[in-house]
Order: sequence, then structure tokens, then C-alpha cells
Amino acid sequence: MDMRIFLLTFCALILGLPAHADTPFSQYGVIQNVQNYSSNPFWSPNAPYNQRMPSAVYATGPDVETADCQQIVASLVTTQCAMRNNCIDSQLSDIRPAIMLQLSRIPDGNYATACAGYIDTAFDNYVKMHGHAAPSGVVDFPYATAPNPTADAPDYEIENPYEIELMDWQSDILERKLELQNLQSMNGAGGDGVERAAFPSTYADLSFEERIENAAAGYQPYAGKSAYRTMKIESAEDAAIRAQRAQQNRNTYCAQNKQQYQTMAADLATLKNCRTRGTKFADCKLKGTY
Repeated sequence: MDMRIFLLTFCALILGLPAHADTPFSQYGVIQNVQNYSSNPFWSPNAPYNQRMPSAVYATGPDVETADCQQIVASLVTTQCAMRNNCIDSQLSDIRPAIMLQLSRIPDGNYATACAGYIDTAFDNYVKMHGHAAPSGVVDFPYATAPNPTADAPDYEIENPYEIELMDWQSDILERKLELQNLQSMNGAGGDGVERAAFPSTYADLSFEERIENAAAGYQPYAGKSAYRTMKIESAEDAAIRAQRAQQNRNTYCAQNKQQYQTMAADLATLKNCRTRGTKFADCKLKGTY
């Protein structure tokens, strides 16, 4: 019974879709027929092959034509090479940053992206056409290569992209600081110069003989001494004599204290006997005093 209810619900859902819907699934990711952002809104996957594929229309402006790119890039290359002796001793990497910066500042189009690929061809064509207008890069000494006197350098200035504009309060602080410096300079403040003075003598002021005498006096306490401590190695004969003397000293000491050692040995035997019998050490009779 539940399966029948599910089939009826699914059929009702399919029949209730709009008449213009081709499929119940989403068309996300495919360029829809909206004229606001598609160059060919009436294109479909089943369209004839001679129709242009749709492309996205950006808000940066219309597409840049090839002829416009070639003309603009050629003009910029000419301007840059005119200031560099017709690019006789220059490479494309020397002028490419300036050209890209100028292309990015042209309004009504993304010229930096669309025209970047035409810079190489324009540079090669300019060098081929104007290479004979300037002397070659290799000359004999002492003659030097002079810039092209017929080239007119354009009068323009590239703005510094890293320049930081100061706020009004920062400009006021800077102006006040400069004003105070000017007033203090009028009063003579901060204008004190370095005066000549007699500096104390140093070791470098001594003569060569005085340095020798000073060094000799400093080394005199260490004459005949060494910075190393040598090892004292005993000979075999001295070691045998020393061992014989030690043995004699032990024998003499034992002979002089023989009675004391005998008393200690007897008392030690008495203590062991008391421990075996369980007698307290205080009740054991010892011969010596400890």
C-alpha cells in the first residue's frame, strides 16, 4: 500500500512541472539563456555548428580587438625605445614593466591582459626597422656610442605606485616640525660643531723602542716558566725502594702494636660467642677499652 502512495506522489510531481522544463534536474554550471552576461544567449547544446559559442560578458568593458592591441603596443614600444637609443643595447625585459603599467591604465578595456602577447612581436619589428638608425653596440676604442640625437623623448612622468598620501593631520605635524627646526636654526641651536681637543695618549702613540721595552717588562715575570704542567713519572727502581720502605713501616707498626691487635682479636671472638649464646654485649667481659 505504501508503494502505491509513493508512485502516485511521484507521478503527480512529474506532471506538475512547468511545460517549458525539459528535465527535472538543475542546469547549474551551464550558461543559461540570460542576455545580461552571455554573448550568445540563444545558444543551446543542440544548436547548429556555425553558431558562435557563448562567452561571458564582464563588467570591465567590451572585448579588445586585435588591431587595437597591435596599434597601442606598437606605439608604446616606440615611445620606450626612443628614450633608449632605439633599443640597440636594450632588451625586452627592460621595457616590458613600463609597457604593462601603461596598458593597465588605459580605460574602457582590459588592455593589460588582452594585449600582453603582442609586446614581443612589436619589439622585434621595431628593432628590425630602426636598428640602422643608431650606431651599433660594438665600436672601436676610443670612440663611444652616443644616443640618437634625432629621437625626441616624450615628456611624461610615471607616477610612483608606492607613494603614500599623508593625512591632513600628518601634514600639519610635518609642517610644524619643519617650522620649529627653522626657528631653532635662527637661534643657533643645533649648530655646535666639533672642536679640536687634546685626546689622551694611547699605546699606539708610543715609539717602537718603547713598545719593545714594555713587552719585555711584561714577559719578565714568566721567564723560564711553562704554561704546561709536566707529569712526574717514577722509575722502576724508585718504585721498588718505595714499596720496600712501605712494607718495613707496616711491619714496624704491627710489631709496636702487637699486643693491642691481640686484645682486639680476643674481644672480637668474645663478642661473637656472646651473640651466639644470646648474651647482651654489655654483659660480655672485654679486655680492652673502646
